[in-house]
Amino acid sequence: MHAPERPLVLVDADDTLWENNRAFTEAIELWRAWMEVRGIPRDDAVRALEAAEDRNIPRTGYGAAPFAASVADAYAALRPVASDAERAEHADLVLRIEMHVRTHPIELLPGVEDGLAALAERARVVILTKGREDEQTAKVARSGLARHVEATIVVAEKRPDVYAAACARFAADPPRSWMIGNSPKSDINPARRAGLRTILVPHAAPWHRELEALCDTGFETEVVATFADVPRVLARYFDDDISAPS
Repeated sequence: MHAPERPLVLVDADDTLWENNRAFTEAIELWRAWMEVRGIPRDDAVRALEAAEDRNIPRTGYGAAPFAASVADAYAALRPVASDAERAEHADLVLRIEMHVRTHPIELLPGVEDGLAALAERARVVILTKGREDEQTAKVARSGLARHVEATIVVAEKRPDVYAAACARFAADPPRSWMIGNSPKSDINPARRAGLRTILVPHAAPWHRELEALCDTGFETEVVATFADVPRVLARYFDDDISAPS
């Protein structure tokens, strides 16, 4: 009798495996301070930036370059009349902001290194993240975690059909497959709607756009304190070889 195929475990990247939102927060603070010197209150700067992101994200997606473009748009809205010297200085600032977000050091979150290695011994581990492919794959390479994963999938958005397609790509049964992440909106709820099991690893300072109540569809979500707890949670299910909805 053949042993069952190892379960598929999909894992989010940013703010699940490593710190990411911090780089954006630092960039926003730098920009707010620069704008404040030029007479723009910090709260007004943030509102203009968020409005620009509201317009741009559906068209350009996520990542360093789209974020920098939103910063540039917010500046244009707040400072429609500015000197050529100021515009040039701001353009340089936007480039620095983009590079800060794109190339920030990869700081693994607690338990990730050992936890991912332990998962790879018993499951097929695939990183499923959203953003720009070149940027996200570069982060995976810099993280040193690539040796623990079979593949990295980068998508524009995470929807139920994306999770269904990932399961189909790896010939995996959704009820025996898992999604692990920090975002209820992107990682947990759409995966549950696609029939996968889920583990939420909350981040201490999540991006406000990823906040959402857990849905009541599908399997109940396991919630853990850190990634170090993930292998222990999954071991219970792997040992029981759960293959059908309860």
